[in-house]
Amino acid sequence: MADHDNNRERFLALTEVLLGAWDFLSALLTDLPIPVIIPDLVEIIDQDGDPTEALVALHRVRQVIEDEPVAEQHKRCLVNMTLDWFTAYEVLGLVQMAGPAPWRLDLAEVALERFMTWTEILDEIEGEPGDDKS
Repeated sequence: MADHDNNRERFLALTEVLLGAWDFLSALLTDLPIPVIIPDLVEIIDQDGDPTEALVALHRVRQVIEDEPVAEQHKRCLVNMTLDWFTAYEVLGLVQMAGPAPWRLDLAEVALERFMTWTEILDEIEGEPGDDKS
C-alpha cells in the first residue's frame, strides 16, 4: 500500500510540474518576436473542458516556430521543449489508464527533466552575442 500511495503522490507531483511547464512554455512563446499564443491549459482543465484544442495548438508550435526571427538553436530548444512536454503528457495519460508503474513515472520525470534542461540551454543561447532575437 505504501508503494501505491508513493506512486500516487509522485503522479500528482509530476502532473503539477507538467502544468507548470505548460505555463512556462506559454510565456516563452508569447515573448517571441512574433508572439505565439497557446490556450491556457490550466484554465481549460479547471473548467473540466476538453484540452484537445490546446494540445493541437501546441503541436502547431513546431511548425510556426520556423518563421520566428530567432537563432536556429533557439528554435530547436523550443521544438524539443514541446516534444518533451508532449512525452510527459502522454506518459502521464498512460499512467491514468494503465496504472502508475514506476518506469512510467520515471519516463515522465525524465521528459520533464529534459524540458528543464532545454530551458537552461535556451537561457545560455539568449545570453550569447549575435543572437538573432531583436
